[in-house]
Amino acid sequence: MFVTALPTVATMIGANRVVRGVAITSPFGEPARGPAGERALRRRIVERSLALLETDVEPGTVWAGDA
Repeated sequence: MFVTALPTVATMIGANRVVRGVAITSPFGEPARGPAGERALRRRIVERSLALLETDVEPGTVWAGDA
């Protein structure tokens, strides 16, 4: 599984679970949000990633990290 801002590249190399990150420089956060906002965003991305590990998926599935 990958968390990346470049999901196309991840699927091209064969990743079957991809969570779309925020930006190339910080896939797990957005520094402009401030400490509390960034912490909440990171938590949502990690929780989404963990839920995706428990889900049966088709190869190349891309999920939004902050959904």
